[in-house]
Amino acid sequence: MTTRPVPRPTAVEEPSFERSVLANGMRVVTQAMPHARSVSMGLFVGVGSRHEDDRHAGLSHLLEHLVFKGTEGFPDAGALSEAVEGCGGSVNASTDREITAYTARVPAAAMATGLGVVRELALRPLLRHADLVAEKPIIVDEIRMYIDSPSDHVFTIFDELLFGDHPLGREIAGTPGSVRRATRASAREHWAHWYRPERMVLAAAGATDHASVLRIAEHWFATGADTASAVRNGTPLRLVPPPQIPAEGALRVVHRDLAQGNVCLGMPGVSRTDPDRYALDLLGAILGDGMSSRLFLELRERRSLAYDVSTFASMYADCGVVGIHAGFDPDRAEEVLRAILDELDRVTQDPVAPAELERARAYTRGRLELRMEETGPVASWLGTGELLLPRILSVAEVVERLDAVSTDDILRVAREYMAPQRARVALLGPFRGTSRFQRVLAA
Repeated sequence: MTTRPVPRPTAVEEPSFERSVLANGMRVVTQAMPHARSVSMGLFVGVGSRHEDDRHAGLSHLLEHLVFKGTEGFPDAGALSEAVEGCGGSVNASTDREITAYTARVPAAAMATGLGVVRELALRPLLRHADLVAEKPIIVDEIRMYIDSPSDHVFTIFDELLFGDHPLGREIAGTPGSVRRATRASAREHWAHWYRPERMVLAAAGATDHASVLRIAEHWFATGADTASAVRNGTPLRLVPPPQIPAEGALRVVHRDLAQGNVCLGMPGVSRTDPDRYALDLLGAILGDGMSSRLFLELRERRSLAYDVSTFASMYADCGVVGIHAGFDPDRAEEVLRAILDELDRVTQDPVAPAELERARAYTRGRLELRMEETGPVASWLGTGELLLPRILSVAEVVERLDAVSTDDILRVAREYMAPQRARVALLGPFRGTSRFQRVLAA
């Protein structure tokens, strides 16, 4: 039986964003939020760990750290943060597989300060040798922190299992060795190559207007023939092709003396532009997003097998991952793995009940709508959508696509992407050998 919900009327018209492209190619996207008292802004750069070769693993993340050590306008470490915090705001940065972001949130009256700070970080870093030397140990400590956190490190093990030696299979921050080998010359070359206006999006949301943001951004770069030449000569963004992943599953067990076991069980998913992403989002909610999901109810509430269990998904330009993570008592490892596989088998064999799909739809839709009441998520939505998608989608469009997913769609994507025999399994804990887990996977 196929069910399709009746379209819901929209009570309030969704606010629209405004978009401009500067002469040098940088895009500016803003959305006014009339009831906000703050402005969130971000400068989004189209480069991440996926764009690095083995010699430069972690360079995007290292650069994101290094720019905070000093810029042309704020040469002393800490001065830039003081400028933002001095008006009650905050500043941050992050590196992902395909994007680096420099973000700030400030009271409305301090918008120019916030925009000036993200500009300084991305466009005017000093990249001094002494700062690089000082920052390397900090990043190495950060990498070790992730390794020391089993619930984080098991995801790295899983990425390596799924993607192998492809850049998507590496830790975003690189390795202690690759960080120590980084040079000032390589950092400056990376910055000069990727941090070009045509590869950047400035997004702002909150108590602001498009003309004010645009007026400030227009003075960030040179104008005239120089910028036009920069646009013409800019090297097109190139991605390493996605890895060829075998259809069959795989297993990796990493031994560590821990009081808890961790598992990542996942499969190849879809790209961020694949129409099936919306059905997979809802399937993830049905299986393991929230306290009413199947995995939470079965593994935690009914059988007390795991304190933490949830689904996850990553979607890239041309491929993706879907999966399940759980932390559990090591003595019950086989039980946990079997229970997860049983739930996957169930969802690939039996259609989801219409009422369960409607609950997942309402949950997913509601989480999105609540998130978009805040200026930070709206600015991120605009910046990442402009940079990574063919066009920015409105929340209403996403809701419409979620509403179009039927029970037949859920069953189809479950069978195509989440069949138990396609599972790749990474286990971290006090386990030796793989034979007992191989028996569970083969059963």
